[in-house]
Amino acid sequence: MSDLVISLGFSGVPVELQANFAAALAYLRAQVSPATLRAYQSDFKIFCSWCDLHGLSRVPATPESLILFLANQAQGGISAVTLERRMASIRYIHQLKNIPSPTDHVHVRATLAGIKRTHGSQARQQKEPLLDHQLLEMLAFTPNTLAGARDRAILALGFAGAFRRSELAALEFADLKFDRLGHLICNIQRSKTDQSGKGFEKPIYNGSQFQAVVRLKAWLNEAGITEGPVFRRIDWAGGATEQALSGQWIGRVVKKYAGLIGLEVKDFGAHSLRSGFITSAGERDVQLYKIMEVTGQKDPRTVLRYLRRANLFKNHAGDSFL
Repeated sequence: MSDLVISLGFSGVPVELQANFAAALAYLRAQVSPATLRAYQSDFKIFCSWCDLHGLSRVPATPESLILFLANQAQGGISAVTLERRMASIRYIHQLKNIPSPTDHVHVRATLAGIKRTHGSQARQQKEPLLDHQLLEMLAFTPNTLAGARDRAILALGFAGAFRRSELAALEFADLKFDRLGHLICNIQRSKTDQSGKGFEKPIYNGSQFQAVVRLKAWLNEAGITEGPVFRRIDWAGGATEQALSGQWIGRVVKKYAGLIGLEVKDFGAHSLRSGFITSAGERDVQLYKIMEVTGQKDPRTVLRYLRRANLFKNHAGDSFL
């Protein structure tokens, strides 16, 4: 059993309630996304191994043990960003067990702040944005096969809708609403910033260059998809399976075609589609709120980080004399 299997304090659950008990555990885990849960599992396993090595209690953990753990990790070159996530995993476990979390102790917070001040945040390198002209080149490299039709739809729709990879992977046929003008509205049932599942509608403009809606329809028709996951794996015979693509697989699709047009593969991933849309829109002075209508972001500061990079050399202070 995983360290994240939660003990609710029940003993000897009656047979007739076993299904309810399993469902309760599933609902508890569903409060965070699968990707976050995997990260928490990995981080908490590291903390547990460290505690076992030194004979310290895993749960409940003490502020003193967390301070020592943070120092050990920081001295080993682990970034403050990763340490914040590891503290979040420890907090998550304590909360699920209804135990006060030592991660909120003033000395623990002060230690983490000191690590940031000493070593810096060392945030991970963001993937490079794929700009519109690069994506057009990538689309030209897709083969005339069923897999090629799928990849064209992934690339064009992912860019035109500024999708997160998790949103593309979770997209279902029932989430698609085509209008008579040739555009599309995608119902995003859950996203990174909408863990409660309220959902939002993402407008997809077909356009004359990328034709994301046309390419998506072509994939759906060729694959015979009328229900279930939109983006699926292809079997050995070249047909579409029932199995949805994972977010990681979508990232591999982007990397594949980035490499084919001569880009450095390690610099690009699924997020390059999302950041590429924002950057391309920013270069054309599209209004912030219009960009956010597509991305679904709630905090304008997130979008502004992309736009600042896109406009670094626009109206540069030294343009008239350097």
